Amino acid sequence: MSQSDPVFDHRFQARYLHPRFWLTWLSLGALYLLAWLPIRLRDALAGALAPLVVHFAKKQCFIARTNLALCFPEQTQAEREATLLASIRVGLQCFFAFAEPSCFSARRMLSRYAPQGWDQVKAAMEDGGPPVIILIPHTWAIDAGGMFFAIQGYPMCTMMHSAKNGLYDWFINRQRASYGGRVYERSAGLKAVIKSMREGHHFFYLPDQDHGAEASLFVPFFGVPKATLPALPRLVKLTGARVFPLLAGYDASTGRYDLAFGEALAPYPTGDLTADTARMNQAIEDLLAPRAEQYMWFLKYFQTRPEGRAVNFYKEGIRQIRGR
Repeated sequence: MSQSDPVFDHRFQARYLHPRFWLTWLSLGALYLLAWLPIRLRDALAGALAPLVVHFAKKQCFIARTNLALCFPEQTQAEREATLLASIRVGLQCFFAFAEPSCFSARRMLSRYAPQGWDQVKAAMEDGGPPVIILIPHTWAIDAGGMFFAIQGYPMCTMMHSAKNGLYDWFINRQRASYGGRVYERSAGLKAVIKSMREGHHFFYLPDQDHGAEASLFVPFFGVPKATLPALPRLVKLTGARVFPLLAGYDASTGRYDLAFGEALAPYPTGDLTADTARMNQAIEDLLAPRAEQYMWFLKYFQTRPEGRAVNFYKEGIRQIRGR
């Protein structure tokens, strides 16, 4: 990736052969082997390991428990613990399948999907009209959700954060771009995305991370004020795009990825930036609430608080876990 061309460069680099990446190569080899295991066996292995993750990943589980308590205060602790365990199980199942797109044909990968509400989105992507924005929260199957479009040849673009490990970063984004999609670093900004959309690409948009107060609005997410970027209504206004929410989930009972598409946000935007940003969060809630176990609850979604509210939901608890 260069300043003149912000698209991720998925060409292999000799530096990835350095000894510091040998353990990473070993882990990638394990993912390739897991991809070839029977799905039922692989999912059973994930289910057996999930309780161990709950026991040992104390910091991540504290963050997840905090988020679940904020978002589902009406539930009992036992109910939230069940959601946490189920979420980790789904996360492992999706992780163990992560290398499948690098191992199997597009036809075989398509057989792994069970889309619901897809016809309306497909029609919008093929009608020659303005581009489509897929509004998708951070579920464990989010990468599989993106691959659904790419392996069918739909021109897609998305934004991501670079991983700390350069080899993992190359592997992840090489796979994401393997069917012709465009992957941008978030630092490239929306200008790169707008350019791609004007060239006919559809946008795979992840709206739910906390990017600080400076560029955000505080709007409800499960009833809790959350720092939320108001980029979506602005992007739609500039491009005329149609917005479809999507929850990408995994169902171990069928061994398939469930893609639940919501109705298009319309009319959108309305001109009220705060209301339009809140509507985006509500669309995510509507899809996520019945399938909370699909979400990545370990992210600090509520790290930034509104001005005048000094409470940090995560800081003190994490300090206690670390023994400080």
